Amino acid sequence: MSLPIEYTRVSLQALTKTKRQRQHKAQLLIIRHGEINIRLGKALIPLNQSQSIWLPHDCLHSIESVTASKIDILVFSARVTTSLPSTLCLYTTPPLLPVLIDELTIMDKTTIHAQHLFQVCLDQVHKLTEHH
Repeated sequence: MSLPIEYTRVSLQALTKTKRQRQHKAQLLIIRHGEINIRLGKALIPLNQSQSIWLPHDCLHSIESVTASKIDILVFSARVTTSLPSTLCLYTTPPLLPVLIDELTIMDKTTIHAQHLFQVCLDQVHKLTEHH
């Protein structure tokens, strides 16, 4: 079942680089542990634990881990009707988002309960990004 909001957790070893990729969905990357750099063209944006970055639709980027890192990624399809930023933005991660994501990792994502948690995640992201 394709959901308008999806979640994944990525673990990277120290000094790992991902391929440059263009994600057709908007993403919020939440750094749970470690330090990473996001490469956008020639720009390198450093991020550490408790920081987040909003990557809008069609943003070409790669991830470079400085240390062993864990990243939670919330992915938003174009079907999400809430207005979300169309430009890259950096944030301090709100305390509720990691707790919601931890709960989502242990449940079936197709249940009604999970859908409610995804909606709360969307509400948190909207609140976080509404000024951009």
